[in-house]
Formats: sequence, structure tokens, C-alpha cells
Amino acid sequence: MTDGNTPPELRRRANDLLGKALSPEEREALLIKSWMAHDARWFEAVAMSFGMEAANRVNQAAVHEAGKAEAKRMTRALGLPPVVTLDDWLLTQEAIIGLMGPDLIDYGIVRTGDDSYELRVERCFAHEQVTRAGVAQQYECGIMPRLTGWLEGLGLGYEMTPPLGKCLKAEGRECVYAFKVRAPVAKL
Repeated sequence: MTDGNTPPELRRRANDLLGKALSPEEREALLIKSWMAHDARWFEAVAMSFGMEAANRVNQAAVHEAGKAEAKRMTRALGLPPVVTLDDWLLTQEAIIGLMGPDLIDYGIVRTGDDSYELRVERCFAHEQVTRAGVAQQYECGIMPRLTGWLEGLGLGYEMTPPLGKCLKAEGRECVYAFKVRAPVAKL
């Protein structure tokens, strides 16, 4: 019965409904929850079909590549200047986390030098979810690959310690990553 076009009245009514039913904050929270639900089910489907090793490997690769694109898109949308200093990077990182879902992770930043800092994660939604699912001992961190994707997406060099691997919290360790960040290399 459709001709491929959405009737204008139907579109208007749907937009009115969306505007009245949800505040911008509620809409954002709903979209983030939906994204997290998709993420968890995608990971579970890969793990069930191909095993945890494959799920971890594919998850880390996918979020790293997504991070590259996100960093470019978000810094453009926010009108952020190019990252030249560590302060520039820390502001950019904070802005991206703020857009992605600030309630998903509780963390602190400790500067350790002019070009270095520690990211200290107190609470992490990924750790909570894999613990609830009973797979925390096999889970490899999917959060830090997104962050390294942001760095690479902005052309920044970095060193990260410890290297990617098992979830530090699941191993009973503090989730602390040390980063040394280098400004982008000028393109010829």
C-alpha cells in the first residue's frame, strides 16, 4: 500500500510524538542504552558462533576502527582545534567520552609528565556486563582499543602500558593505563 514515500502527516505526527514523549536527555539515554544492548548482543553472538578468542579479537579491531572515525567526526562537530599538546588531547578525550556516554565509565586522569598521563578506571560498564554474563575471565578489554583508535584517528603517536589484553579488573588488578602522547607528524 505504500508508494515509497512517507506521508507528510505521518512524519509530522511521529515527530510531534518524539518531541513530547522524550526530553533530549531521555532520548540520549535511550539511544546509549540501545547501543550498549546491541554491543553486548553482538559480542555474545560472535562468542557463541566462533568462540571467545574470535569475539575478543574482532571486538578489539572493530572498536579501534570505530574510534578512528569517531574522533574525526566528533572533533569536527565540536569545532575542536587540532591536538598539539597533552592538554589539547585530554580536553578532546573528555569531550568524546562526554558524547559517548559519560555514565558508562568512572575514571580519573593523573598527569605524569608534559606528554604523559595515567587513565585510572574505577568503574567500567564493559567489566560489569562481562562479569554479569559470567565471561569476565576470558574477556579482553574493548575500551582501550576505542581510545587508541581516537588517538590514531587524530594522527597522534602514543605509547600505552600495559599493552592490550585481558580485562585488568577481571584479573583482580587496578585498571590503570599509562599513556605517553606525541603530537601528530606533519604531512608533506
